[in-house]
Amino acid sequence: MNILFSPLGGNDPISETNLYDGSMLHICRHYDIDKVYLYMTKEIWKNHKKDNRYEFFIDRLAKQKGKKIEYITIEDSELERVQEYDQFFFRFEGIIDKIMREKGEDDNIFINISSGTPAMKNALVILQDLKDYDCKFIQVATPMKAMNKNEHSDNPDWELLWELNAELEKDGENRCTENKCPSLSRLRQEEIIKKHIDEYDYRAALLVARGMEKHSTKNYIDELVRAVNRYNLNMKKVDNFYKKDGFDFTPVKAGDARKLFEYALWLGIKVKREEHIDFLRGITPIVVEIFEIVLKSRGKLDINNYCTKNNYGVRVWDKVKVTNNLPTKDISIKDIVNKEYQLKHSDSEKVEEFRFGMIYSEALLYLIKNLIDDAVLVETAYNIRSVEEKVRNLAAHDIVSLESNDIKMRTGFTPVQIMDMIKRLFSYTNFSIKSEYWNSYEDMNEELKRRISEHREEDISC
Repeated sequence: MNILFSPLGGNDPISETNLYDGSMLHICRHYDIDKVYLYMTKEIWKNHKKDNRYEFFIDRLAKQKGKKIEYITIEDSELERVQEYDQFFFRFEGIIDKIMREKGEDDNIFINISSGTPAMKNALVILQDLKDYDCKFIQVATPMKAMNKNEHSDNPDWELLWELNAELEKDGENRCTENKCPSLSRLRQEEIIKKHIDEYDYRAALLVARGMEKHSTKNYIDELVRAVNRYNLNMKKVDNFYKKDGFDFTPVKAGDARKLFEYALWLGIKVKREEHIDFLRGITPIVVEIFEIVLKSRGKLDINNYCTKNNYGVRVWDKVKVTNNLPTKDISIKDIVNKEYQLKHSDSEKVEEFRFGMIYSEALLYLIKNLIDDAVLVETAYNIRSVEEKVRNLAAHDIVSLESNDIKMRTGFTPVQIMDMIKRLFSYTNFSIKSEYWNSYEDMNEELKRRISEHREEDISC
């Protein structure tokens, strides 16, 4: 159903001067209106009670179209100061809010901003500016593209005026235009969304977008949902929400590679947002996994062949298999790890053997050192393991606030340098991570902001 809300002015329903439709009737004609709310101030209500002119012309137009047009009169006959803006703002807000609440899913709402006094028109435009209604605001040009001249007789012959209606002679020229200027409220909200995106706060951006009218966010809101799911590392939902008109912002597709790379990007965002505690707490899982992958790709050692699962389903070292010599080598995992462990604690009076329980980065580091001949890799692995060891308990158990300088003082490295080491370790995997992939969040942010601006430009016609 097409629904129109229209104040009424001196040239409604038809101009006695030029015999063209007034704005209300013209919109009903060209937008195939099914229901019209007619707002009447004191003078307009007086005219309506005198000769029923507005409903008369609506009925004649409905008959011409071979349909029924329902009309609802809104009497405001006590209102006399039609030049004062404030009173119309609150009156119109209540009326339009009620229309919007009652609209059906398939209903289209139109609002006439050409009829009535300047105060009425301004109130409607400002309402749209503040509330961003999901409707179309219609302007109707005068037939001569100049200011209308009003001439009114005391007892016009409405039947004759209908018969002489110039709209019929001019083959129904449509003088309506849709006022599509985005509201200041919407512009402010979109700028807030952009700022949240720049801060990688996709949940906050989505919260703002969901508070806006659906028509103003349709170009990017689904992609915001995907960005939220990406940041939450829920790649299954990222894929499920993908649409043909969307954009693919995850450059790594393979299972383990994608999981680990997206996790590394997430850590990188923690550094950029200076959320250092979260960053430090998140280091251990990635260090363990990437050490395993480096061992497999560069050291030809898959540690899963030397593991089992305990009663809780957790992967642990197999205490028998770790004593077996490695293929093509006259040494076992246990021998390598114990040798390095003894060296590390050589200044202690009594050193026990390394305890092979759950899979931690320390044992993997010792294996990297002995099985892969690459000094840069070994140094990087030692440094990242040292960082993990020094800050793991601090971040996990203490309530502290850490800044970049605090972390450097405790570990010898800033968060940015630690993140660079993690990136360097990826170059020793078989994941084929290109350097530009590390900017994929920034690329996603730019595309999200572009879509917001593009949708805004599509809407502008004023």
